[in-house]
Amino acid sequence: MRRLLLFVLVLAIAAIAVPPAYFKIFPERPPQLPAPGVRIPVQGGLAVNAIVRGDGPAVVLVHGLPGSGYDWAPLTDALAARGFHVIAYDRIGYGRSDTRSNDDDFTIASNAQDLLGLLVNQDLHDVTIVGWSYGGPIAIEAAGRDASRIGRLVLVASGGPAEAQPKRSSLMNLLFAESVLDWLHAVPPVGRGVQAAMSRNAFSGGPEPDWWLPQLAANFAAPNTVHAFAEEEDSIADGDASIDPLTVGVPILLIHGNDDRLAPLSIGQWIKSHARNARLVVVEGGSHMLPLTHTEMLADRIAGFARPD
Repeated sequence: MRRLLLFVLVLAIAAIAVPPAYFKIFPERPPQLPAPGVRIPVQGGLAVNAIVRGDGPAVVLVHGLPGSGYDWAPLTDALAARGFHVIAYDRIGYGRSDTRSNDDDFTIASNAQDLLGLLVNQDLHDVTIVGWSYGGPIAIEAAGRDASRIGRLVLVASGGPAEAQPKRSSLMNLLFAESVLDWLHAVPPVGRGVQAAMSRNAFSGGPEPDWWLPQLAANFAAPNTVHAFAEEEDSIADGDASIDPLTVGVPILLIHGNDDRLAPLSIGQWIKSHARNARLVVVEGGSHMLPLTHTEMLADRIAGFARPD
């Protein structure tokens, strides 16, 4: 029995140690993100990479966790075609943006300050902020801190506080530990398999665009994404997802699918019930990925809300 246990232990160590060593000797060329956009300074010497399209009233798109500004591509083009000046940026730590020097700054508050810094740098006023998933709490925090340049919020499949959603399993907590994420990053085929499983859940088993998984792999292959993702997940586990919609004085439009398996509809309902001026649109059968699965509907809703007359 002792020899058997020793043999199993050796096999387990080999299974963990050998694959990263193999891919270090025989590395794969990682997929690449689309071409860089423009660099926009935000705060503290940091700058974000932003994709900018169109002319007209300003709409700023704040992606989730992980993610990048490129995730918004279909909606970016749809809003630009409807006469808006659209800025979709990689949040600090993701895509082609800079990263943070202090791990304690991977918080909703720091992301909100980045967003406000972007508005100041671009001298934008009466802006419509669209926050997707983790981008929702960032938009709420930014508007609560300083709404002088913000006209309204659109929260798409928004994240929210722990009391508004089911408790996450221990397995998911383990999967998002930085040591596990680093291992997945070092063994690309396994990492892509995990990304594919996560995506199936995000799309609620529905169809996914052909470009989605390669772009997701490219973002995870970017130099700072794994660390930023792990640090923000740690912050959420420590209670950083607590938000106060009552601090927001501008109108809020909530758009949430009733088959969202990552941020359930209960979050949108909670935000509506705790906000001063919020309206909730429920998308029947909608998953967490509404910007990709319901692009035209979302663009029409945002356009009507951002330019009601």
